[in-house]
This record gives sequence, C-alpha cells and structure tokens, in this order.
Amino acid sequence: MQEVKAMDIRKDKRGFSLIELIITMAIMAVFAGAIIGGMSYINAGKTKKAAARLNNKISSIQTATMTKKGQTFLYIYRTSDGVYSTAVSSKIDTNGDGNPDYPKGFTQRSELDQCLSSGKVSGDKLCDSTVTITGKQGSGGSNSVTLSESNFLKLAYSKSTGAFNYSNDGSLDTNGEFTDVPFYSMIEMSGKEKFSIKLVKISGKHFVKKG
Repeated sequence: MQEVKAMDIRKDKRGFSLIELIITMAIMAVFAGAIIGGMSYINAGKTKKAAARLNNKISSIQTATMTKKGQTFLYIYRTSDGVYSTAVSSKIDTNGDGNPDYPKGFTQRSELDQCLSSGKVSGDKLCDSTVTITGKQGSGGSNSVTLSESNFLKLAYSKSTGAFNYSNDGSLDTNGEFTDVPFYSMIEMSGKEKFSIKLVKISGKHFVKKG
C-alpha cells in the first residue's frame, strides 16, 4: 500500500504535460503582447504630449511679450537626457549692473548653457531624448534645423504687432526689434508617431497637428 502511494506521489510530481506547457506559453504570449502594445501606446502618447507642452510654451511667451517689459524669447534645446524649453526675458540681468545681458536674446548655445549652469534660468523638460525635433525654416519649410546638444531653436514675438518676430538677414527691423530670429514655419517632433506645430508668421497663431 505504501509502495502504491509513493508511486502516486512520483506521478503527481512528474512536471508539466505538453498541453499545460502550450497553455502556459499562450498565456505568456498574450501578456507579452499586452506589455509591448502598452509601451507603444505610451511612446506614441509621449510625442503628442510633448507637442502640446511646447504649444503651450509658445502661447506663454506671446502673452509675456505683449504684457511685460521687453521681449520674451523661447529656447528649445536638447541635452543628453531629453529635450527642454526655457523662456528668457530680454531684460535678464545676471550680474546686477542694471543693464540687460542679452537684449537681443542668446545668439549662441554657450550663452544659454552658461545661464543654465549658473541657475540664472531654468528649463522645463518636454520629452526624453528619443524624440527628434526639427525646425522647418521659411514659409515652405525648405530649410531645416535638427535639434542637437550644440544648438537651439529660438522663437519670439513682436511686441508691436503680435506676429512672430524674425529676421532672415540678421538686421534690426523698422521697430528696432530683435535680430537673428529665424522664422520656423513648422516644428516637427518625431518619435513613435510624428506631431508638428504649425506657426503662422503674420498672425502669430500656432497649432498642433498630427504628421
């Protein structure tokens, strides 16, 4: 009797049957598919959220320029851990001498980096480094600038007209406003999906669109 019971125990501990193994693998495949699908959804949503955040930042510098002294510039820049934006006034005075340090805004990445490292300005993260940002210059977007760790995209508004402030030749405009601000007709954000911010030069309007 004891021998029969021992045989039953060994039989119970024989492991998975082929059918049980197939069922287990099928369940694992379903879970793996759900996880991969969820990650794809998150990554796709990441680009969309970044575009919405940047669109709101553009609105904020328009409001600041029209309601405060000086001009407010928006810089979009990349670091090793992601893409950031920062809004900086033309009235910024980092050394306290009463004179603006950059009345025309930053013209070089090194100037922005210096103010960031000193804590004079701070950035807001838009997305991680997997998203590629490209500024399309000109009304047809014929020229493009891809964001890297050595450059930035710079946006500004005209206080007098509310239009996007730009200068293609680097000279002051008739109102004595700012130079070296190229016009980006579109800012593309490419990740798992692509979203773009369309900028309208004369009206200063901007909106997010897919693709």
